[in-house]
Amino acid sequence: MTSSPSVEQLFELVSHYFPSGRRGEDPGYDATPEIQRLNALRKQSLEEGQERWERFLTRLREALPENRVEDWSVLWSDDNCWRVRVSHPETLLTPDGGKVFRDVVGLVSILVPAAATYTSIKKKRGERYEPSTLFYEPVPEMRAYEETLLAVMRAELGVERLPNKTLLTLVPDIQWGNVFLGEVRLIDCLFTDDRW
Repeated sequence: MTSSPSVEQLFELVSHYFPSGRRGEDPGYDATPEIQRLNALRKQSLEEGQERWERFLTRLREALPENRVEDWSVLWSDDNCWRVRVSHPETLLTPDGGKVFRDVVGLVSILVPAAATYTSIKKKRGERYEPSTLFYEPVPEMRAYEETLLAVMRAELGVERLPNKTLLTLVPDIQWGNVFLGEVRLIDCLFTDDRW
């Protein structure tokens, strides 16, 4: 097992793919060398990594046969990761007739050989979904699924989960996706800002 990269190493990596001090709506943002490198890496990752990712998903489904395992990767868009959602096999019912959905989400970066995981809890009342609540620390009823997800990631993809302290570190002078300049965290850059 290799050690996790340091925050300083990750800042250096991020500076290679994200223009400093610029906002996404600035003229010429998409034409910067950093964004061009990022788009080229996404394309390469999609072309070269799809088969490996599919094998991982197959192995994960075998390891968790009672769970719904869904591929939510969107490398052709603004994500910098492969994404999988593992749903708890039981939907909870609330006293008012609503439903509670519980998922463990696994992210595998294309920028660095590393993973992130979190638990997403979403409530549905009638036809309306409430915003998801995210937990980066293990949630007791989801812990076994998260541990299985991480074990399969380790075995099939050779990645380890980055510590929360690293994932949630603010990245100075970077704007990415829907996150304002000065509010971006390493998880936004290395994986995705679209977590739900």
